[in-house]
Amino acid sequence: MLDNTTRFVAPQVLQLPVPGSSVFLLLDRRVTIVDAGPVGSAGRVLRALRLLGRAADEVEQIVITHYHPDHVGGLAGLQRHLPARTGVHAVEAPVVRGEEPPPLPIDHPLLRHPARLLGRRLLPPARVDTLLRDGDELPVLGGLRVVHLPGHTPGHIALYLPERGLLIAGDALQVRQGRLIPPARLASEDWEEAVRSLRRLTGLDFAVLALSHFPPWQGDARAELERLTTRLP
Repeated sequence: MLDNTTRFVAPQVLQLPVPGSSVFLLLDRRVTIVDAGPVGSAGRVLRALRLLGRAADEVEQIVITHYHPDHVGGLAGLQRHLPARTGVHAVEAPVVRGEEPPPLPIDHPLLRHPARLLGRRLLPPARVDTLLRDGDELPVLGGLRVVHLPGHTPGHIALYLPERGLLIAGDALQVRQGRLIPPARLASEDWEEAVRSLRRLTGLDFAVLALSHFPPWQGDARAELERLTTRLP
């Protein structure tokens, strides 16, 4: 039985908490996994699949919202157990594959070497099979649309399921004191661009906003997002 921290955010869409983040399981005829959590998360994801009665060979694809370690660190571990293809925004694929180092939060000559060593422990190189771009649509639960929201990272994406009235927004937004706000400034590579990207979401029709680090915002998600964007500079 799944524990009480796990919740369905929409029909056939399960939010599975992992340490410091969430993984989403899209339970169509085949399974799509959104994000992989940090290093060490594979066991929890695989146990959830078994409890749901789904086999490893039923997982068709893994889609990564962005290359931060709490979202992609567990990808290499999952790939050792699942035959699924992995999709990443084209801009971020070189970092996920280990061809380029992840960006440093603080760029100082004395910190570069140890920071890169730590970065590789938290972000093991993983396979990328599909390069995703804005507007791509995947045949999942009636259509899963990729929405590019650069700023938090260069290739950050949200995933829009119009038939479920659901937007899986990754780290594009956070909730503080009962209000939607932009992503954390210190954790975003270009905060101003991240804020500008939010306006792209107001043209989508959704009632539920699924966030990686918070419970889902349900009922008036789009209206609340519109209120937020009118307050932004």
